[in-house]
This record gives sequence, C-alpha cells and structure tokens, in this order.
Amino acid sequence: MIWITEAKKANGTYEIFIGFNDGKKMTVDLKNTIQNDHRPVIRALLDENTFNSFMVANDTVCWENGVDFAPEFLYEIGN
Repeated sequence: MIWITEAKKANGTYEIFIGFNDGKKMTVDLKNTIQNDHRPVIRALLDENTFNSFMVANDTVCWENGVDFAPEFLYEIGN
C-alpha cells in the first residue's frame, strides 16, 4: 500500500512535489487531469490560489473543497 508523507508546491502551475512512504519523491503534474475533468469541484482547482491550498490528509493530497486523488494515481502519473 502506498501513501503520501509530504507534499509541497513545485515549480509548475499545477505541479506538486510529493514524497511517498516507500521513499520515492517525484513531481506530479495535475494540469491535464484538472483540465480534462468537467466536474465543477475539480474545475475549481484551475484557480491557482485554490490549487495551491492543498494539504496532506488521510494519506493523500487534498483540498478544502473535498477533492483528493488516490495516492496510487499520483504515484503512477509522477516523474
């Protein structure tokens, strides 16, 4: 099982630098994920201030509006 141990803003607009419990650290770019999802709760993350308000809770990255992404998904799309 994989989970997130740390997350901080990376250089790109929709990028987060994430550390995982297996010691791997990578940058995850969520731009395409957010732009291609038409649900209003996800589209709210297009606002940079909203996007940048992420936090680590329940072993993943989440936002106050209830959006979160599975750690396994973030691990898979990271580089």
